[in-house]
Amino acid sequence: MIPDHAADEIVKSNPMLVRLFRALPIAPACDLHQRLQAGRTDPETRKLLRKALVLSQQGRAAT
Repeated sequence: MIPDHAADEIVKSNPMLVRLFRALPIAPACDLHQRLQAGRTDPETRKLLRKALVLSQQGRAAT
């Protein structure tokens, strides 16, 4: 997972993005970030995004 301070530095302005990327291990989070920044919409990118959304919702429900 991304350390709290690193995630906060990356996306200070959007707590939803912090929660989304914090839910993933660092390698998939970086991969997803690069894919989204490049505007990719292929099935693998959508799969990673869905996984991150599910994990972030689970983390939100646990808090």
